[in-house]
Amino acid sequence: MSRVRFLVPVLALSLFAAGCGGGEEEPTASATASSEATASPEATAEATESAAPGEPAFDGTLVKVDINGSKVAPRPSTHKVAKGDKVRIEVTSDKADELHVHGYDKTADLKAGQTAVVEFTADQSGRFEVETHDSGLLLFNLEVS
Repeated sequence: MSRVRFLVPVLALSLFAAGCGGGEEEPTASATASSEATASPEATAEATESAAPGEPAFDGTLVKVDINGSKVAPRPSTHKVAKGDKVRIEVTSDKADELHVHGYDKTADLKAGQTAVVEFTADQSGRFEVETHDSGLLLFNLEVS
């Protein structure tokens, strides 16, 4: 299976600095999904287009999300990646919260107006929710096969 790469552009993300990431234990490898939509071709592009000047291009799947109030942009969808692919998630929120990738023990503090980054290798098969803890917003589902 060829590598699948997605970039979901959100113009506002280019205005913010990168945040921090961390880890947290998560006992289950799958989570329920409240959105079954698959990302449309119009909302995707190669991840290598997003590198900032002086930074090497990211060779993997890059997903960018913007949170404004209780609105997630782009709408929650399913991003499919091959097992073994690198994944980078960049989230900008208008208020403090915590980003969480279920099943991968990955979290990041969301600081208002800043971009938080989580990066990992998709080494577990399944479908995983990416969400915020405090506000309980589903950002997207990550499907690894």
